[in-house]
Amino acid sequence: MDQEEFEYAPTAFDMETQSRNIQMLKTVIPYMDSSKQRTFALMIKFLELRNVASMFHEPKASLSMCSTDDPSEKRMQLLNDIKKFCTPAEQDSIDMILTAIQMLSSYDSFLNTPASE
Repeated sequence: MDQEEFEYAPTAFDMETQSRNIQMLKTVIPYMDSSKQRTFALMIKFLELRNVASMFHEPKASLSMCSTDDPSEKRMQLLNDIKKFCTPAEQDSIDMILTAIQMLSSYDSFLNTPASE
């Protein structure tokens, strides 16, 4: 399956740094004279970079993973989020990794459970 067959799904980072106006500007690029496309595209990327810089100057931590403090759980959530952008073979590999993590976590919980008296 080619990458073109995957539907574009914006990430949390994209949603923070993009805007409707930037998307409209990007839509204009193919309709411009080829001599002006490069400059216009660079201007759009500059606007995106400016949004990224301003995002980290604000006190809010909108990109932080809030649902859990457990590093193992964060890794599993990260792998599940990355899977959306992977080929089927890569998704299968990630699924195997997730299964292994879950098995090791279950095994660790079993070993660390205090014996009943």
